[in-house]
Amino acid sequence: MAKHFRYLVLFLTALLGSCKDDPEQIPAYLNIQKFTVNEVGSARFQEIPEVWVYVNGEFLGDYTLPALVPVLASGDTELWLYPGIKENGNPATPNIYDFLYRYVKGVQLKAGEVSAPINPTTSYKSESIFAWPIERTTFDGNSNVQFEDRDADLGSTYTISASDGFDGRSLFIAVDSLHPQIAIASESADLPTSGERQTWLELHRKNDVVFRLSLIGYDLGGSEKQYPVYEFNPVDSWKKIYINLTDYLSTSRHSKHRLYFQVDLPKNANGKYTQSNGTVGLDNVRLVHF
Repeated sequence: MAKHFRYLVLFLTALLGSCKDDPEQIPAYLNIQKFTVNEVGSARFQEIPEVWVYVNGEFLGDYTLPALVPVLASGDTELWLYPGIKENGNPATPNIYDFLYRYVKGVQLKAGEVSAPINPTTSYKSESIFAWPIERTTFDGNSNVQFEDRDADLGSTYTISASDGFDGRSLFIAVDSLHPQIAIASESADLPTSGERQTWLELHRKNDVVFRLSLIGYDLGGSEKQYPVYEFNPVDSWKKIYINLTDYLSTSRHSKHRLYFQVDLPKNANGKYTQSNGTVGLDNVRLVHF
């Protein structure tokens, strides 16, 4: 036993000594800039805060853009850069946005050096399907996506205006103490419900009051069911959000769907309004699926 122990000590000593002699690898660095989006509105109509980096087919991680990414590689190197978004607007749920192409580039890397700036580009994949043509979702043309009033207040409605719009005209919903609630529903859309094909909602919003999004599923017979999806907290500037509707549609299984937005003037525990009015702005309301 003592003999075996002595051999073990000698082996570990030799191993540790060899580790000391190994030179520390020096990384090269990828200088990755923000994505350019070759679509209507370019990058301004998207919000791609992250990049998912693959080097020679190996996943390195996701990084906030612009990024300086250390890489233990040198010489001819192939990069795959995937556009990354925050699923449902949640910083804790980063995700590759599958509707946009990855960017592929070959680079020459050298240990200890920073690459030339890498400017990734992307666009919607050819197999992406939009429930409504993109030009109808901007509210800037003559044939906008249509909404209908769904609340009991005949004095409440929505407007389309360029005043304080995102990029031209936007849709605005307003509430006040005389008209404290408004609900509107979009025209119908044919969306997949199998769960195997992703469906996402993209939109820009600016709101000084909380509002809610639901899906209304309905059949040709007229029966409807509402599926609550998301509650939007106030933001003081236009923000883009990507909402994954796949699971909601898989639960619904209805043949047709509408987007349903509801705004209520907030009250405190005593039933008093906490603000005299509120406004919700919406733009670029894109339903996209495979």
